[in-house]
Amino acid sequence: MCARYTLTAEEKEILKENKYVLNGEYKPDPNIAISDYGFVVTSDEPDLVQRMRFGIIPEDSASAHVDFATFNIRSEEVLDKPTFEPLIRFRKTCLIIADGFYEPETVTENDKRPWRFVTERKTFCFAGLWTQWTDPDTGEVINSYAILTCESNRTVEEKHKKGRMPVILPKVYEKMWLNKKLSIEELLSLCVPYPDHLMSCYRVSKKVNRPSTKLRPNKDMSLIDPVEDEPRQQNIFGADLPKRNEPVEKPKTWNSQGAKKVQKPKDRPAEPGLFD
Repeated sequence: MCARYTLTAEEKEILKENKYVLNGEYKPDPNIAISDYGFVVTSDEPDLVQRMRFGIIPEDSASAHVDFATFNIRSEEVLDKPTFEPLIRFRKTCLIIADGFYEPETVTENDKRPWRFVTERKTFCFAGLWTQWTDPDTGEVINSYAILTCESNRTVEEKHKKGRMPVILPKVYEKMWLNKKLSIEELLSLCVPYPDHLMSCYRVSKKVNRPSTKLRPNKDMSLIDPVEDEPRQQNIFGADLPKRNEPVEKPKTWNSQGAKKVQKPKDRPAEPGLFD
């Protein structure tokens, strides 16, 4: 499951590799969660970066509050889900721009340690689907999106034992994902684990675990800073459990100045659990 991800790159880094036009103001965010806003490129407007709400609001929903999880879509089951099947059938595909995502390592029931996963690229794109919802009371139009998931690769599985990861598209597949002429089978064939040798991860602070609210925002750029892993308890047979990691080096995709300091956007309700 991918319920929290990051987009901390500068605007120029997002636009330099693509002929995108940014619609509206851009603000980096180190903790994009359900009901926050992220930046996507749709198959309808493949040259435009748009700001959309994370977590699909079905077109027939009576309100923006949805009673079931709509932020992740299992790629293997998309055709079986009445909420998502029309979106793939009508090619409502989108690229969700990111530069990392968080998953928790469950050490014990009360010890969940967040890790940030990054790729060899400064920014990359998740495969997504999107839709448009109109508030029946106010007429407000909200565009929203969800991330497709697939079986996890070894890099993710070693830390996050749920067996799932977001679909990260290699650069050469991004335009294919937006191509409305491709068959559904061709589109879904792109939903495979990202190569292990192109990914890495590092520990981040448990501050990431705290939900962000209007009164207590959790959007500080220090959330993506590497931290040293805590010690692990010895088991009852005397053998050491995995030892703490060596001091974490910054991923190769970082520059020599480290993380950049920026502000926070929008409020969201608290989620029932960490990342899922």
